[in-house]
Amino acid sequence: MLEYWIMFPAGLVISTLAMFSGLGGGVFWMPFLLSVTGLSPHQAVVTTLLIQLFGQGSATVANHNNKFIDWKLVIMQAKAGAPAAAAGAVLSMYMQPVMIKFLLGIVIFFIAYVFLRGDDFFEKGGEHADMKAAIKGRPITTAGGILTGFLGIGVGDWLVPFFNKQCHLSMVRSVSTAIALMMLLSASALTTYLNLGAKIPWSITLPGIAGVIAGAQIGARLLKTVSEVRFKEIFVLMLVFLATHVTFNAF
Repeated sequence: MLEYWIMFPAGLVISTLAMFSGLGGGVFWMPFLLSVTGLSPHQAVVTTLLIQLFGQGSATVANHNNKFIDWKLVIMQAKAGAPAAAAGAVLSMYMQPVMIKFLLGIVIFFIAYVFLRGDDFFEKGGEHADMKAAIKGRPITTAGGILTGFLGIGVGDWLVPFFNKQCHLSMVRSVSTAIALMMLLSASALTTYLNLGAKIPWSITLPGIAGVIAGAQIGARLLKTVSEVRFKEIFVLMLVFLATHVTFNAF
């Protein structure tokens, strides 16, 4: 019973962390679900994707209403990313669970490294992306799609800097466009899992969805009060702890 009621506060915390870091919530959800709920790796990925889909969908509706999303860029990138996300889901379904856990730990280590050494990438940008430059980002979206389908991990940490620096899209539009794209990748991967016969543990998923929706509001308010530098240090230590825990408990 513990895993049922703990999902709501977990959603609050994970959604808040995702708001601060700009990363997808999957990097938090997967280790949590594997450690606390007892779900298999395949079930954990499906649960992570569904919870993220609700959060990404809610944000996309709000951003669309504010006209922050460059849908032309989203559609162009989704043509590469959506099939990749489906392929990642198929690969995951036929992968041994122990290997999914091990690779998850390795990927989180890599994300921590990239996050730690990442420079500030904010540029002024404009309202519409440079579509010629955006073509160069398809390999990023393809690789991110595979990770989304295989491990349920979002790719905002790579997409947002690319949209802002290389495509010359303003920061708020880069973030909004990346969220919309990640929503489509999550939907593609989740649809593939369900078509392959994966089941959704609703008693665990529904409280998590409610927590994510509420946590997004908390995170948006706390973002202005916490030192970015201090949070970055704490966040990297947290990622390293999660990666170490997942990796050494894989076998």
